Amino acid sequence: MKMHRQIQLQPLFLSETRPDICTTCPDLARVMQWADDHPVVWAIVTGARSKAFGLGSCAYIGWAQNSLAPGAILERLSHFKELVAGNGPCHKDSIFRWRARFTLHHYQEKGFRGGFFQQHDAHYPRSCLTLDYTTETLELVLDKFCAWMGPSYDTHSVTLDGKAVRVF
Repeated sequence: MKMHRQIQLQPLFLSETRPDICTTCPDLARVMQWADDHPVVWAIVTGARSKAFGLGSCAYIGWAQNSLAPGAILERLSHFKELVAGNGPCHKDSIFRWRARFTLHHYQEKGFRGGFFQQHDAHYPRSCLTLDYTTETLELVLDKFCAWMGPSYDTHSVTLDGKAVRVF
């Protein structure tokens, strides 16, 4: 038997914005390039200002939600990019695409924050969604949430972080 050693070179893609993030996967390299082209995206997925898409958001798969490991950050970036682009059969015209694009466009505005929006009927809490908003955009976000929430319930109110913000 003969043994032969072979060395294979593999490309390593490095972020220009976040040198601590790298990958050997060409698909993730494209995601990383997109984030480098839109630096606010790095802040969105690694910070806590965005409740919808920041660190700890339930929009991401469990293992990636709270981790600052490079693989987890790339996973969050990939998911966020997919939502912004509207890729996938469920994202094209959904509130989920709208909220990702909203977060991307409004993240740097004064008063940006996120909260837990919930529909209530006479007896039970119903549809809920974490959305980002600013003081100036709260009514727009409420309108979008109300258009999305369960239409088959007799809605009495919508709450934001447990406080009524719209009563019907």
